[in-house]
Amino acid sequence: MRERVNSPWDLRGVGVAVTLALTLPASAQPARERPFLFGGGSLPKKAPTQTDPWLPTGARVISPVERPAQREPPGCSFSVPVCVHRGPGVTEARASEALAGLERAYERLVRVLRLPAPASDAGQGGSDALDLYLDASPTRLGVGAEPFATLRFDRAAAFCVMGAFGDVQREAALCLGEAIALALDPAETPHLRRGYAAHLWSLTAAPSSADLEAIDDVQANPERAIATRESGPTSEGAALLFEYLDASRGVGHTGTLATSLMSIAVDKTEPRALLWDNSTDVFDALRRSLEDRPRDAALLFADFAVSRAFLGARDDGAHLPALEWAGAFGRPRFDWSLKLSSLPRRVASLRPIEPTGVMYVWLELDQDLGEKELGFQAEWESPVSFQWALVAVDQEGQELKRIYAPFVERGTQVEQSLSDLKGARGLLIAGTNLGGISLAHPFDPDYAPFEPHACTVYLTKL
Repeated sequence: MRERVNSPWDLRGVGVAVTLALTLPASAQPARERPFLFGGGSLPKKAPTQTDPWLPTGARVISPVERPAQREPPGCSFSVPVCVHRGPGVTEARASEALAGLERAYERLVRVLRLPAPASDAGQGGSDALDLYLDASPTRLGVGAEPFATLRFDRAAAFCVMGAFGDVQREAALCLGEAIALALDPAETPHLRRGYAAHLWSLTAAPSSADLEAIDDVQANPERAIATRESGPTSEGAALLFEYLDASRGVGHTGTLATSLMSIAVDKTEPRALLWDNSTDVFDALRRSLEDRPRDAALLFADFAVSRAFLGARDDGAHLPALEWAGAFGRPRFDWSLKLSSLPRRVASLRPIEPTGVMYVWLELDQDLGEKELGFQAEWESPVSFQWALVAVDQEGQELKRIYAPFVERGTQVEQSLSDLKGARGLLIAGTNLGGISLAHPFDPDYAPFEPHACTVYLTKL
């Protein structure tokens, strides 16, 4: 586990039309706002997008993962369309375990949750089934995409290459999850495809040490973007975004919301293009579901930042209680932990904040404010916007109330005064970089590598 700056906030000890309500009640159950996509009206129309020929539009069409040569007949399931190809040095026991993992994942995701099945590869691996190639090298799971022509929308078949690294059952489930994502929208970034697959895995299986590591990688570096272009070590941790959306806005079958967002974001790429046309992505679908209201989108990500702060050992039963198992690994790193008696103070982010990244500050209320108010000011670098949420937390670690600093779409500074903090033990301050290149080009994970931005927080008694 990485060393991080933690607040003394202990809480429980260490161990698709939409109208959004803006305040989460502190109740025994996680708050659930009016849902995206289902239950709130009709599906949103395809989001209008503006493209710039100088900006990337999606991932590479030609997959960086190559299909291995077939050395022996594969072992295929008799019940579902999946096959396992055993490479040199791979034992029969590992191959059998991988096939069982694929079968189990297919049964749970496709037949029980009724998610779309992976696309057929037209016999590329010897059959139409999803192919998993086992390698004896110590490498992570790689997922290749094979696009095929359609009349309306992009589609691609998947194949997977699994090394000797990692949990076989988990890797097999991630393989199937990415195959579903490629059938829905192959233009979506590889990073988000892996996050989506990890989200599906978390819905149908008990957490493992690899899941703890994925959450810790993200929470130990909250300043990093939750969504980016290329798949990497933090991609599985992007499942937190889908977990939050599913817990706070989802209805119906588990996993439906994330799957629907992927499916309505699909585009049609021109033949012979080098990059997928991802001009409508998951974030465009989210913004369209919010009727393209920038302030509502800003508050959505502010709420997500607050939910991340209450993750794991800090769970209060009202944010993401399903992830309480993360324990101390779920606590995010705080940039600063201050005391009310030390004010006034101005502190800067220890690391620059990437788009969708968060800066956390904890203010311990070690004094009684009396008749005074608490003054908050934040400044940041242009041209991005930040959204700040200030949450009063009581002695038991429960959220008392939440205040949002004004949304400033064009400015670089915001101020907010707070009063009536009676009963609060501390104040959680979470600032999210909303990203974007301009007002016409809001945050897009395809624009990576991102330019991070620094910010400062000033606190004083008024």
